[in-house]
Amino acid sequence: MEASRSEISAAVESEEVTYASVKFSQTPLPRAKAPQEKRAPCLWSAVLKGLAIGFGTLSISLAVALIWKMSDCHPHCPQQWVAYRGSCYSFSMEKKDWNSSQESCRAQGAHLLVISDTWEMDLFKHFQEVYYWIGLRNHTSSGWIWEDGSVLSGAKVHSNSPVQNCATLKKNQFYGSSCEVLAPWICEKTLR
Repeated sequence: MEASRSEISAAVESEEVTYASVKFSQTPLPRAKAPQEKRAPCLWSAVLKGLAIGFGTLSISLAVALIWKMSDCHPHCPQQWVAYRGSCYSFSMEKKDWNSSQESCRAQGAHLLVISDTWEMDLFKHFQEVYYWIGLRNHTSSGWIWEDGSVLSGAKVHSNSPVQNCATLKKNQFYGSSCEVLAPWICEKTLR
């Protein structure tokens, strides 16, 4: 069948292109909220805590290294001595008995280490893996006495024999020993 002219003309008219102008608004359309997904527990606090511990350890290590480095060139301490909070410290490499260690310190214008406060104890507990002679001795009638005459208080000397009358230090612990044992020692003197 043949289409009439009026039908063809209507089909052509319907194929005409129409243009329109569209304007978009500046505010975005609201979006539908997605359903809440289950999430793993927040690990940020653990990560931050780990970072804080890491940076804290690094800071302490750097401070200790700085103290040691500064002691190498400190004008008031002899060479090879460590300066810390108004005192100079020397760590022997050789081993002697307690009395000979004490004489060695005195020959250098010093005395065996006397720990007077927790700051000083904190310094030594990080550096030692061996026992060092210190200026602490057991006087049976008076107990453990430092070389400066002060009485040991607030700490215990680990001892398992009555012949252990001289003290050593390893990390932050005091240990009694026979005074004749050979060990390295720590000398101390006040900065001038």
